[in-house]
Amino acid sequence: MKTNRLLLFALILVFFNIMKLNAQTNINLKQQSNAIKTVNAAKTGNWNDVFTNFMQLAAKNLAGDNKSFEYKTTIFAIKSEVDSTLLIDENYVKENFSRNFQINMGLRLDNDYKFKGFSYGFDWALINKRDLSINTLVNGEAAKLYEKYFDMLTTSRERYNNDLIKNEDPDKNKKIKQIQEAISNNADEYIIPIDLFPKDFIKYLPPDYQDTRKYFREVYEEELDAIKRKPLLKIGFNSNFQKNAKFLDEFDANLVYLQGLKSKTGSKLEIDFRNQFKAKDSITTSVIKRKEFSSQLGLNISIWETKEKSIIELKPNFEYKRIVSGIMADEKNDQFLANADLRIRILKNLWVPLILKYDIKNNNLFGFLNVSFNFDAMKKE
Repeated sequence: MKTNRLLLFALILVFFNIMKLNAQTNINLKQQSNAIKTVNAAKTGNWNDVFTNFMQLAAKNLAGDNKSFEYKTTIFAIKSEVDSTLLIDENYVKENFSRNFQINMGLRLDNDYKFKGFSYGFDWALINKRDLSINTLVNGEAAKLYEKYFDMLTTSRERYNNDLIKNEDPDKNKKIKQIQEAISNNADEYIIPIDLFPKDFIKYLPPDYQDTRKYFREVYEEELDAIKRKPLLKIGFNSNFQKNAKFLDEFDANLVYLQGLKSKTGSKLEIDFRNQFKAKDSITTSVIKRKEFSSQLGLNISIWETKEKSIIELKPNFEYKRIVSGIMADEKNDQFLANADLRIRILKNLWVPLILKYDIKNNNLFGFLNVSFNFDAMKKE
């Protein structure tokens, strides 16, 4: 019992230090990427549970007999903790493999929170078009428009500042500060609203400034909408170490495909297709006794969202399970389930997923309560 408590205490310390380290990176990062933040914000909670943006801590099956505390991160997240310049757009897009290789680890506990074993595994995103599409925001039409706008704004500010000095304007410092604050406080706007600038600065801007801002927003929204529909295909492998067990006594291999759909209402829709193969050995022999296969198809729906962020998501889905070998007495070798996953965002990065599974043949209902916290490398100053 004492050992179990020590292990749990050690896990809490590790999680705390990860959170602390991540927070320090957020505070110290000066060159933030709007493109990366925008793409990450557009991802659903369902997507983040499959493949994390940066890091994720999760507590699973809290109301069941087999509980677990899990941590997953990408190689890129580990590298960026050492070198935060990797989070800049130009460097970010170069880290293709490290961004798409995810490492999983955790603790497995019984109903009394006693230690049962360690879990470990990895996921590799073979196709991650949404992540790759950051190139679109960095090098696309909207990016070129922004570059022209930024050059124009820089030239206009230089002319304005020179005239303020030349005319010995008594409010020079106040006006210069107003422009600086308008830019720094509205970085997410890209092109700053004209009414935030000093009135006498407006004449230094081109006549079509407002039209440029409107056109940029239209192009940007079109590019972002296309990104939301990009697919993800990942394969994964997971196993665990348990007391008195052999290496790879229990493991699973899985494949997950996510594909965004266009919605007339503008809400996020996502096809979710999953397949999993599980093998479990007995403790006393080296022969795998039980093999299971499951396939699941569903549609994740963002039923409430604000400012491009999902608040509540519902994923109705159907699942088929088949026991390939190792069937027990009075057990059927196949099972059809009607499931529903409900995800609620409690805080900015804190999700509470409730998973319900209904056995259609045997009229049994199962429920699983999880909690997940997603770390984001990008933080608005």
